[in-house]
Amino acid sequence: MSRFQILSLIGGGIRGAFVTSYLNELEQKLGRPIAECFDLIAGTSTGGIIAAGLAAGMPASQMHDFYVRYGSQIFSPRDPYKAKRLMRLVFPIVNWIFQKKTGGSLDAAFRSRFCPHALQYSFDEGFGERTMRDVNFTRLIVPAVNLTKGEPHVFRSRHLPRGVNDQNVKISDVLIATTAAPTYFPHKQIGACAFIDGGVWAADPSMLAVAEAIRIRQFEKSEQATRDIDTSDIHLLSIGTGRAQFSLSPPGADAGLLYWASRVAEVMGTSQVQGVHLPLKFFLGDQYHHVNFKMNERWPLDGVENIPKLFEVGKQRAASTYDAISASFFQHQRKPFEPFTSTEHEVQLDEFGFS
Repeated sequence: MSRFQILSLIGGGIRGAFVTSYLNELEQKLGRPIAECFDLIAGTSTGGIIAAGLAAGMPASQMHDFYVRYGSQIFSPRDPYKAKRLMRLVFPIVNWIFQKKTGGSLDAAFRSRFCPHALQYSFDEGFGERTMRDVNFTRLIVPAVNLTKGEPHVFRSRHLPRGVNDQNVKISDVLIATTAAPTYFPHKQIGACAFIDGGVWAADPSMLAVAEAIRIRQFEKSEQATRDIDTSDIHLLSIGTGRAQFSLSPPGADAGLLYWASRVAEVMGTSQVQGVHLPLKFFLGDQYHHVNFKMNERWPLDGVENIPKLFEVGKQRAASTYDAISASFFQHQRKPFEPFTSTEHEVQLDEFGFS
């Protein structure tokens, strides 16, 4: 079968600024939309923002401009929490103790840290009224978590019958869902279901994207799901948002909520991304290429003050890796896909456990 190329964009909050800068520089050198080189684009959280734009036909420069314009606004702090009645007397003292123990404000114990209205405004401005139906430049998958059903959910373009179910969902709503990191932003209600950040289970969507590619190839091959697995023609370019270096020393012989409250998300997210590389190398070998940068300092997910640095690092990495990326991935021209308009094959797919 013909070569199938995947672009996978990892989550990482505002550090997605590195990805936009990197892709923009590559695209300027390439001289055509970078999305033309990929048959499938996957993105989680901040990576989902960029992936959706590229898959909908926006150039990398436009996604870069989005982060220039809205990056700082996305993480807009809320007004201080107003305690009620008797709590007003003890709240300042309890808050001081909480900050000493966790490094964060007790405000975050009652609600998410950042204003959802700024997030909604940014995505509505950037993507307008576009829905998933309008994602037809190349294939797209964006993971999230459906809290109502208690299961992972993959928002996808109409490249498979299941994608028809999401066709009327606004892209901006999909992106709020995949970026709704617990404690950072409120969950996103779409219809009857509540969604949160796909980074909870797929911070690096690369393995998910490989599975999706196999499924696409199976379906194109016979118009029905088969159990044949072939990765010989699948090539994956993965772009990270900084290789975190963490080393923790929990206090004493045990540690509880106060210690882990401000640390568990970073440890889980970083470990999850690190753990994906081994199976990818096993399945794809030299067909897997990962681009990242080492963080010599702590750049938090909401560190908007680091945006200029991230842009500069992206430019530098693009200059140092362009030749290798060009030789490996930029000679390919993706084939436009034919969007599904009905779910006639959906039941047959479900019999094989696909969701």
